[in-house]
Amino acid sequence: MKQDFFKENSSRPRQQARLLLFFLTLSFHFVSGQNSPIGSWETHFNYRLARQVIKVKNHIFCGSYNGLSSVDANNQIKTWSKIDGLHETGISSLAYDEAQNTLILAYRNGNLDFVTLDDEAKPTQIDPWRLLNETQGIPEDKSVRHIILKDQSAYLCTSFGIVILDLGQKQVKETYRYIGQDGTQVSVKQAAFSADSLFALTSQGLLAVSTSPTVNRQYFANWKAISAPGQIVSVGTFGKDIYAGIAGSGLFKREKAAWKLVYTSKSQHYNIRESQDHLVVALDNEFVTIDKTGTIQHLADPKFRMLNDAILTDERTYWAADGHNGLLTDSGTGFQSVNPAQSDTTISPRLDSVIIDLDGLSWSRLPGYLGGGILVKNTQTQQQRVLSTNVGSGSLPSQNINSLALDNDGFVWFASDKGVGYIAPQDILGGGRVDAILPVYGERKLFATEKCTAIAVEPGNRKWIGTRNGIFLFNADGTELVEKFTAADTPLPSDQINALRFDATTGRLFVDTPNGMVSYQSNASEPAENLESVTIFPNPVRPNFSGQIGFKGLVQSSTVKITTLSGRLVYQTTSQGGTASWNLDDYTGRRARGGIYMVFIVSESGSEKLAGKLAVIE
Repeated sequence: MKQDFFKENSSRPRQQARLLLFFLTLSFHFVSGQNSPIGSWETHFNYRLARQVIKVKNHIFCGSYNGLSSVDANNQIKTWSKIDGLHETGISSLAYDEAQNTLILAYRNGNLDFVTLDDEAKPTQIDPWRLLNETQGIPEDKSVRHIILKDQSAYLCTSFGIVILDLGQKQVKETYRYIGQDGTQVSVKQAAFSADSLFALTSQGLLAVSTSPTVNRQYFANWKAISAPGQIVSVGTFGKDIYAGIAGSGLFKREKAAWKLVYTSKSQHYNIRESQDHLVVALDNEFVTIDKTGTIQHLADPKFRMLNDAILTDERTYWAADGHNGLLTDSGTGFQSVNPAQSDTTISPRLDSVIIDLDGLSWSRLPGYLGGGILVKNTQTQQQRVLSTNVGSGSLPSQNINSLALDNDGFVWFASDKGVGYIAPQDILGGGRVDAILPVYGERKLFATEKCTAIAVEPGNRKWIGTRNGIFLFNADGTELVEKFTAADTPLPSDQINALRFDATTGRLFVDTPNGMVSYQSNASEPAENLESVTIFPNPVRPNFSGQIGFKGLVQSSTVKITTLSGRLVYQTTSQGGTASWNLDDYTGRRARGGIYMVFIVSESGSEKLAGKLAVIE
């Protein structure tokens, strides 16, 4: 009799789901959360390089060099990245538009994200704004250094001037670009408003212009240079007054076209901002606050190593962004770090510089100052050989070797400035001819014109190749492209790949880039010795699940068969090492219907085992 209990029926889907879950609790082994979903990403950013801190409702947001984190009223920490819907990596500046309840994130590449928040500071919508990055004729450095919000406009300080953005229309209203001497272009670090003027800290010093509606602020002659008793490194507003930090001298207040010393300091770094009716000034390793009566308070702490920013909240709590210790807060007995838990944030040391082959020979990539190439050495006999671009002595496509890896067949793979290839190590030190094998893909040598920066081999013997244009996954011999990953369509922080490391136990690929490290859960892992601990995850499969089902704990090259309860084959695949995956599509490309499926595993020797049951809930 045909099994139809889980056939879709609009009159009782909820009842079916409840019965299914009850049945599962009686007869299924549920997989715990130690298995990350196949295809999922994680970030491994360094949040201790903190640069800016702001308050958004009852949350504190901290922007670091590569990451963004937040702390709620219960001290719960959350990290934000492309995984959460952000469009870029590398925060350059933050601002909060209270009128529209929108967090503005500016990135180093010039793009912006407008994050609409609910009353609990959770994102409800994230809208990208890419005009600066897409506009031709402006400098390559498009990063927004500082954001000021005024009259429903955002003043973006950039390397090519000030861009005024209408926050309602998300359109550029004006650009103050050629405001330097004789109409030259200037770079703007910060800006601040007084009662009647706009001040800009530029590459030509401090400039000011009237905010009167009759003044053309795009005309350079209306901008006046403001002299100072030293090098101004920061400018800010308190009330309607302008303050400036002068390197090695201290904090000054602008009064009647002159500067008045307010606080003496030898600091070379200042960051000035108004916060809760106080002026808060971050210095090298301390910060000071000034209230409306002019009372100055000085705060120092051993954790202050490189203060970049500080604020005071309405709860009278101080928060600081430090370039060494991350986000700090006043605990009452001193400042303490409030940072996301993190382990390694970079791939170091790089294990792909020296590898040992199956015969115990050492293979090392030689640096350029030694001529490059690959050094093969028997560390017992000290016999060695250098492989180069010379025919018969390596036939490498380039002397610049960037990465080495040993595959499951014993071949030594390399990534070079002109593609990838592999070498058979048999009798490598015998003095005979040695020529690298260069895979052919698309009727040409693989990556012949591409700088390949890293290579890693997974337990399924597929090759992960890092380039300046993303990551490529190829089959075992490098002739078939399996998948491509770029920053445009994945959470990769950058297309420039510095290093790769594959964790065979977990099946995670760690990716190091200039914008931070991330990891990807692949569908390959180290094979098991037997089929006694096969896990299926997730199980059950919830409605609207869009990922891949994982089968882990398999022996090498296992065949996985998924059938209905009646025995009809729905899908079959082969494991990559100890893991296989299924995207829930059957052989016809249709998504599997809700119900119970049987999972059988067949080893290379032909032995078959029932791994378990898989529940799909519609």
